[in-house]
Amino acid sequence: MISISMLPVWIFDFAGALAMIILSGLCLHHALALTRADRGSPLAIFLLWFCGAIFALALSRSSGHILKHLLTFSGKEDLWLVLAPYSGSINSMAFIVIASVTLFFNRIETIMERMVQDREKIEKNSQDLFRLNKDIEAVIAERTKAGMALRIAHEVRNPITIIGGMVRRLLNAYPPEEEGRLKLTHILDQARKLENLVSKFEAVRPESKKIFAPLNLNPIVAEAAELLQAEARAKEVSLIPALSRIPLFFHGNSSLIKIALAHLLRNAVNACTKGNTVIIATEMTSAGCQVKITDDGRGISGEILEVIFDPYRHVNRQSSGLGLPYVKQIINEHLGTVTVTSEQGKGTTILIILPTHLGELTGAAGGIYAI
Repeated sequence: MISISMLPVWIFDFAGALAMIILSGLCLHHALALTRADRGSPLAIFLLWFCGAIFALALSRSSGHILKHLLTFSGKEDLWLVLAPYSGSINSMAFIVIASVTLFFNRIETIMERMVQDREKIEKNSQDLFRLNKDIEAVIAERTKAGMALRIAHEVRNPITIIGGMVRRLLNAYPPEEEGRLKLTHILDQARKLENLVSKFEAVRPESKKIFAPLNLNPIVAEAAELLQAEARAKEVSLIPALSRIPLFFHGNSSLIKIALAHLLRNAVNACTKGNTVIIATEMTSAGCQVKITDDGRGISGEILEVIFDPYRHVNRQSSGLGLPYVKQIINEHLGTVTVTSEQGKGTTILIILPTHLGELTGAAGGIYAI
C-alpha cells in the first residue's frame, strides 16, 4: 500500500490561514483609515463593517484550521472534535454578519439615492418658488403703481373740475375790460395744467411687456401643487391634485396663473391643521376650464368673505406674498372668474373658470400679457 504524505498540504493550509488573517487585518486597517478621513461617508462605514466581519471570519476560520493541525500533531485529535462545533458556530455567525451588513447597506444606498433625488427636487422647487416670489413682487409693484396713480387722479380731478367750472362762470360774468378777468384767466390756465397732469396719471397702466399664448392648464396646476407639497407635508396636510384626463386648453400667461394658484394653495394649506386635506381638481365645463380648490380647514367668516377681494380692506388668512385682490385681477385679465365659498369649521371652496376661446385677450387693465 502506497502512502502519500499530508505534510505539504498541512503546511500550505497553515500558511494560507495566516495569510487570510494578515490580509483581512490589512483591509480592516485601511477601512479604519477611510472612516477616520470621512466619518460621514456611507461607503467608508460600509467598508469598515464589511472588513471587520471579514476579519472576524478569517480569524475564526484560520484559527480553527491552525488549532486543528496543532492538536493533530500533538496527538489530541479528540479535543478538536469537542472544539469543532464552537469554531463552526463562530464561522456561521461571521457569515450572518457579512450578509446582514451587505443587505443593510444595500438598502441604505437605495435610501441615499432617494434622498439625493429628493434634495434635487427640493432645490428645483426652491428655485421655482424664488422665481415666483420675484414675479409676485413685480406684479404687486406694477399693480400698486397703477392703483395709486388712478386713485390720485380720481381724488384730484373732482376739485380741479369744480374749480375750472366756477372760473369759467366767473369769466362769463366779468366784462371783457375788467382787470380781474386777467387773474381769472391765469387761474383757469393753471387748472388746465392740473387737468393735463391728472390725465397723465390716468394713462398709467401696467406695462404691456407680454402677450398671451395657448396653454394646457393641467401642467400649470400640477407645477403649482408640487411647489406647495413641501409646505403641506411640513404641516401634515394632504395636498391632492385631481387633474382632468383630457387637456384643458386656454389662452393666458403660465407664470401669472401659476402665481395665483400657488397663492391660493398656500392660503388653503395655512388654513388647515394636521390631518386636513386640500384638493385641487381640474375639469372642462360648459363655462370653460375649471379649477376647484377645496379644503376642510377652519373656514372663513361671513364678514371676511364679503370683503375678501376688496383691495382696500386688509384680510389676513395667514397668507403671504400676493393678495387675493391681485389673484382676482390676474383671473380678470384672463377674462375668467374666481369665487370663494366657505363655512367656518367646515372648510373653503375656491372656484376658478377660465375661458377657452382663442385669440389674444386684452386684460381688464388694458394691457396684453403673456408668457
